[in-house]
Amino acid sequence: MFSKLAFKNVTKSIRDFTVYFLTLTFGVSLFYVFNSIDSQTALLEVSKAQARIIASLITTIDYVSVFISIILGFLVVYANQFLIKRRKKELAVYMTLGMAKGKISRILILETMIIGVFSLAVGLLVGVFASQWLSVVTAKLFEVDMKAFLFTFSTHAFYKTVLYFGIIFLIVIVFNTIAVSRYKLIDLLNASKKNQKLRFTHLWISVILFLVALVCILTAYHLIIDNGMMEVNSEFTAAIVLGSIGTLLFFMSLSGFLLRVVKANKKLYLKNLNMFVLRQINSKINTTFVSMSVICIMLLVTIGTLSTGIGLSDVLSKDLKGATPYDATYTYYYSYGEDELKRNALADDIAGQMIAHGVDLDGLTRSYAQMTAYYTDHLKYSELFLPGAPSQGKLMEQSKDAAVVCVSQSDYNAAAKLQGRPTVSLRDDEFLINCSYVDMKPVIEYFLNHKDTVVLNGKTLKAQSRQYLDTAFQTSMMMADPGTLIVPDALVEGLKKEIAFLNLQYKDGVTDEQFVAAVEKVYPEESADESSTPYHTSLTKQLVYDQSTGIKTMISYLAIYIGLVFLITSAAVLALQQLSEASDNLERYGLLKRLGAEQRMIDHSLFVQIAIYFMLPLSLAVVHSAVGIYVANSLVAQFGHLDILGNTLITAVFFLVIYGGYFLTTYFGSRSMIHQRQN
Repeated sequence: MFSKLAFKNVTKSIRDFTVYFLTLTFGVSLFYVFNSIDSQTALLEVSKAQARIIASLITTIDYVSVFISIILGFLVVYANQFLIKRRKKELAVYMTLGMAKGKISRILILETMIIGVFSLAVGLLVGVFASQWLSVVTAKLFEVDMKAFLFTFSTHAFYKTVLYFGIIFLIVIVFNTIAVSRYKLIDLLNASKKNQKLRFTHLWISVILFLVALVCILTAYHLIIDNGMMEVNSEFTAAIVLGSIGTLLFFMSLSGFLLRVVKANKKLYLKNLNMFVLRQINSKINTTFVSMSVICIMLLVTIGTLSTGIGLSDVLSKDLKGATPYDATYTYYYSYGEDELKRNALADDIAGQMIAHGVDLDGLTRSYAQMTAYYTDHLKYSELFLPGAPSQGKLMEQSKDAAVVCVSQSDYNAAAKLQGRPTVSLRDDEFLINCSYVDMKPVIEYFLNHKDTVVLNGKTLKAQSRQYLDTAFQTSMMMADPGTLIVPDALVEGLKKEIAFLNLQYKDGVTDEQFVAAVEKVYPEESADESSTPYHTSLTKQLVYDQSTGIKTMISYLAIYIGLVFLITSAAVLALQQLSEASDNLERYGLLKRLGAEQRMIDHSLFVQIAIYFMLPLSLAVVHSAVGIYVANSLVAQFGHLDILGNTLITAVFFLVIYGGYFLTTYFGSRSMIHQRQN
């Protein structure tokens, strides 16, 4: 009997459950898709390095999924509470008919199970098909071939999704049981008659809170712009805390403030049903300002992750060609402890040591050359920052006291020849500057045009050219040379060595895996004794591209995963709140009709009310995001240009489809509810 009753209740209230069901289905499918990456990537022909990167991606997704499940758990519990609230009269009827609370709980448990199983089944079905598309996208991102396209089903993702959502539904059942056990018949019968109280009845309190909110928000903007996102310190923390407090106070004060500001404009206030709409909105914000603040912050995260996350991954992989001019680079960092002196001597000729230990460099490479960079203790970067020079970014400002590095003309020319670039020829009193770091280029340019001399080893050198060079000295993830002096060979004698690079170009037909295997055979990665290894780190062009692809994929997937879950969560909560509001106010809409208001005016007022309710948190989130994107762009600008327009358009499409979809669903659902009641 209970099963039939529960099933009838679900089918009877299918309209009320639509948003809840769609959100659950969307959440389940997203959860399955991103947790099934392991089965999708099993079909890809990847290298060992790519396999390690994919394993790292899967591990990261696993950790993020725990966080995502908590967010979805809160959403499901919150949504369920709204649905229970809507059914208080129905629960009161059950109690009036003599049904025990335990039996009412059993009906609710069965209803939750029906909705849960149905949404899980549909969500998993959608997720399985969507994951096939993601496997193709992953193959394209890694620029690899698929062994064969097979329809894959991830049992790992299936069991994980069932387990996580099963726990969520179990929590919902516990919440419902506790809620029913606390209900009293008299409260249930009078639930719809309870009026919401205005939190602040005095205008001046709302005005003061509103002004405090603006001060907090503007201070937070100032702090985050000044500090940036590179350094998490007290200034950064203060910006986050003040921004959150300001957002909360903004919505807390908005209900009283907004009502009175619009009332001051009688023409607007008394036009059509504006008075009714405004009081409806005022009443709702007054009781939901906390959830609205949280939604605003979640929308901020959504806009931030979608608009900068995908773009950031593109920036990080943009200059790879320039940053990887050599097939491989082996690097040694000099240190001057007693134990390191012997190894320092080995690093003076890395190639010679490799050959002596059995690495067939002549057979595997067509050319190689070593470059050594030297400290210039008495020449600091601060001397290159002339008064009036363009802003060089906070990171470089903090590096002003670092010593400028120099390389010999011979080492530079050897590196240039490896790349097929022109060599240089300096007189004894000349120097050149090499610079590839974006933020430092204008500074170096300004220095060369306004003061073109430096003092090295007591000797004054004059710049041979007012143009800087931008040759990469090693294969790396990005072009990051802040400025290196190229000086005559005689001037580096006696200077302390800082770092040595052995750059190599493979012979035609030699693959990256072959070369790395030949070196690792002599110098195993896990070797306990590294004292005879003439380098500390190694990086190959192929590995850089693989790592870049991995980072790009990881950032893109995480941005989409987190952004979409936050977006549907925010939109679903707003939709449920407005559907609940419409349901609670059916009598009021009926009264409007009896007072002579046309149906067209009532529908329009409902549309405006829901539109304002959806737009309020989104509008403040957009303003917050504009500041956040500006700061993020300042950080990203150190590595390249972020395509803000393109990424903003992509984000706008996501919002238009998902946020707009929830808005329309809410409007048509509420309108249908009102029409049915009036007919």
